[in-house]
Amino acid sequence: MAVPYFKGRLSGQEAYKTGLILLTAVLLFPTLLPEKFGWLTSFVPLPIFYYFVILGKKDGTNLIRNAVLLAAAGALLTGSLQVLIFSLVMAPLGIIFSNAVFNRRDPVETAFIGSLIMALTWILFWSVVGFIHQTNPYADLLLQLDEGLAAGLKLYEESAELKPEALRSVRTAVELLRNYIPKVLPALLMSAVITITWMNLVLGNWLLKKKDKELTVWSDYIEWKLPESLVWLVISAGIMVFLLPTPIDSIGLNILIVCITVYFFQGLAIVASLLNKWSVPMFIRVLIYALIFIQTYGIIILSFLGLADVWADFRKLNQSGENPHHSI
Repeated sequence: MAVPYFKGRLSGQEAYKTGLILLTAVLLFPTLLPEKFGWLTSFVPLPIFYYFVILGKKDGTNLIRNAVLLAAAGALLTGSLQVLIFSLVMAPLGIIFSNAVFNRRDPVETAFIGSLIMALTWILFWSVVGFIHQTNPYADLLLQLDEGLAAGLKLYEESAELKPEALRSVRTAVELLRNYIPKVLPALLMSAVITITWMNLVLGNWLLKKKDKELTVWSDYIEWKLPESLVWLVISAGIMVFLLPTPIDSIGLNILIVCITVYFFQGLAIVASLLNKWSVPMFIRVLIYALIFIQTYGIIILSFLGLADVWADFRKLNQSGENPHHSI
């Protein structure tokens, strides 16, 4: 059984110092070199989640406070405080995860709540930025994406190596993207939020189990399962896309894309479970995962696999009668 947070857990100077260095680095590096380390902002919740659990509430809060102060000092010196503020927008996600562990909430509830709060904090942050600079960040993003696609198409058109047939295919694909991206951008952004939430949740749970299995009450990721009732959202979205007029079909398409993202993670859990069951060597597993992420069809297939699990129960979780964490 996990120790209640107010009693402290595995506290010590070594863990505290390591956590302080890691969290400060994750917060500070994107402000110093955003082009190279901007991706680190996606992992801000991970050290917060991990060290908040292993150190306990008191020491974990002190660690977060001191890391933020050190990163803020560095950001002020480099004049990149806005980047740090965006990184800090991700911080509540780590606290939500740790509190969910302390309060024994299941991972699917934690994932959905975390994604919702993260989406709201993103909206609030960019709304404030837009208000300060008197701009519309969402419209600016759409414009940048469209200009990027147009510039890419021009580059292909100026290439003498492309055959006319190939160039026509590129033009068609780019025009399709330019037409559809404005329609599905909300779903793409929400899918990014869900992906960041999922990565930090799964990695944090895995690291805690590596440290001490008693630190988390959550099961391994290969046993996580979405609530079966979610399939009705997919069915409703499909009806909206194929049977209802504009703009309702666009709303359905956005919902469908988000559902595909969610079910992809369930499909990935199924694949991980099967590879574990069949004792596939680690090298082969890495190749399989690489092929899944490289190939667009791999992501779609895993989404359908995750959806089919509602009826097929590939991991036999329902037969065991023990599914305390019907989670993502």
